[in-house]
Amino acid sequence: MAIRIGIDVGGTFTDVTGFDETRGEIVLIRKYDSNPADPMAAMDVITADLLREFGPDGVSLILHGSTAALNTLLEDKGVRLGLITTDGFRDVYEIGRQWRGDDVFNLYAPAPKMLTTRDLIFEARGRLGSKGEVETPLNREDVERATRALVAKGVESIAVCFLFSYTNPAHEREAGEIIRSIASEVYVSLSCDVNPEWREYERTASTVANAYIGPPVSRYLLGLEKLVRSRFPACRTLMMKSDGGAASAGMLTRVPVQTVMSGPVAGVIGARYLGDVKKIENLITFDTGGTSSDMAVLPGQPLYKTEVSVARHPLRTATVDIDTIGAGGGSIASIELGHVLKVGPRSAGARPGPACYNRGGELPTLTDALVVLGHLGSKSLLAGAMALAAGKAWTAVETHVAKPLKMTAEEAAWGILTVLATNCVSAMRTITVERGYDPREFTLVPFGGMGPTVAGMIAAELGVRRILVPVDPGAFSAWGMLVTDVRQERALTRLTSLDTTSPEAVEAIFREMEELAVADLLAEGFPRDRIRALRAAGMRYRGQSYEVNVPADAIRDAGDLKALAERFHDAHLRRYGHKATQEAIEIVNYKVTGVGVIPKAALKRAPLSAGAATAPVETRRAWFGEAGHVEAPVYRRADLRPGARLEGPAIVEEQTSTIVLYPGQSAVVDEYLNLEIAVGGAS
Repeated sequence: MAIRIGIDVGGTFTDVTGFDETRGEIVLIRKYDSNPADPMAAMDVITADLLREFGPDGVSLILHGSTAALNTLLEDKGVRLGLITTDGFRDVYEIGRQWRGDDVFNLYAPAPKMLTTRDLIFEARGRLGSKGEVETPLNREDVERATRALVAKGVESIAVCFLFSYTNPAHEREAGEIIRSIASEVYVSLSCDVNPEWREYERTASTVANAYIGPPVSRYLLGLEKLVRSRFPACRTLMMKSDGGAASAGMLTRVPVQTVMSGPVAGVIGARYLGDVKKIENLITFDTGGTSSDMAVLPGQPLYKTEVSVARHPLRTATVDIDTIGAGGGSIASIELGHVLKVGPRSAGARPGPACYNRGGELPTLTDALVVLGHLGSKSLLAGAMALAAGKAWTAVETHVAKPLKMTAEEAAWGILTVLATNCVSAMRTITVERGYDPREFTLVPFGGMGPTVAGMIAAELGVRRILVPVDPGAFSAWGMLVTDVRQERALTRLTSLDTTSPEAVEAIFREMEELAVADLLAEGFPRDRIRALRAAGMRYRGQSYEVNVPADAIRDAGDLKALAERFHDAHLRRYGHKATQEAIEIVNYKVTGVGVIPKAALKRAPLSAGAATAPVETRRAWFGEAGHVEAPVYRRADLRPGARLEGPAIVEEQTSTIVLYPGQSAVVDEYLNLEIAVGGAS
């Protein structure tokens, strides 16, 4: 037996999926209550259950998605840290950028949040030129003096960010050795490891953030690895990264900032794999759980971004481009500013949770609204293992929404669902229409506990014509971890003008970086035949301030350079709506991602039966807006065979989620047991 385990830690539930590599099928799907206050306690329970079920030799690989790094930033639970920077550049971190983003017209827009204070920032003499040449050797005494002063001030971590270290890391490496020789217990964060790219402020802020979360996240990663090894001696433990790949604890303890978006990315990777199997190119993922909704557009491969902001902390790290809003099953509905209905971003979370959970919650949530509407029954959650208190849901909705707005409970519940769906549609328009993508050309893939429940309304509003609901959508992100690969990225900033360089020079840079990326994965135990290298170039028109990432192939001759330029023109047109084919083009950043390929959990295929019919297990009185009350048939998804067809309104229940078909929508079960929903009325 060789069981591969995917574990997705959410705000309300932790999902666990097990794949038997020998039998080639999913053998375990389970949900646990999350414990944000002590995530290791939850992992202790999960691994203990796995040990009892499969034995110490049964589990071969655990892939884990965690919010440890994200929560450390969000909750300000990092460590006291210091910063050592180049002489004369002490104020780079505090000055920051003038860019205000969405607050451009806000005179009182808050500045980015600093994670250390000016008295903990020291300078060291020593200077590199813009091409990495040593102009002044590093002054070791300055580094020694700064280290001793910072240790005396009680820091647990020291960040080092020297000018132009992205072209030559020698001074930072030397400083790191000095710090460790004086204070071996102090965590060291070097910008040449965290973000070896230009733009001094972003590089400094990312290195400081890495130092801030480094000790607690490293303890969690190493503690998890130790826990797994104690129960499964031959098991390997990997953590999901923000870029959709995975890495070992040893690789990530130096750069835990790469796991900040570890939680949401697995579902995107799983959706891409599912789309490839189904030969569907354009996807929109919609992951809705108890606290938030995560959305991503996939016009083929996932889109990536290199900068994110977490609780006013700017970070430069590669991540799948995911948009997140506070909209989930636990989103609290309230009446504000007189008679305005607001849903989220406040959430009831796991404790006390929605009122219908009967754990002490009294405020109405989306889950309570769905109970009132009849979309969720008293035994809908976890196949009846978690009974819902319908009476408490009705009381919460009537007391806090229906009575203040002078409407019926059903009208109030429909309003809660509509407001939340509108918030989601608005976010989806931002990542599609505003970027030049037509939602009508995309398939919506909803997952998470609540994604399939509300997807029917969202797809109709957005104009999406097809919804693809995977098997066990509530645990889909955990399944997505089973189809991910190990990724290790290398980056190099080197300004290269395409009209003056040679194909040989560009190829030499990429090839050297590939060798380093491959070496990283060979050190992780991957055989060479399971290692691939992906190239990309950060490119711009000369004089621009920011770059566009463009996939790159081997550069053998002038024709390949010209093809790279054409791809940049097309990417610029897609991003900004125009291109300037007469302008000179520069490569700013070279990027190579080493991919260690892990064998995937294959989807089992069953023959289609054109006349497959399934009888509903019951009929439920449900509310659908203008249609009012209807008698909707309720099906068990486990009873649905490939080829079965359903007509809405209808409700399909399974262990991890509930799928709602609205009036005018129809569905068919495909050969992989996915549910394909045709959205009637979508324009």
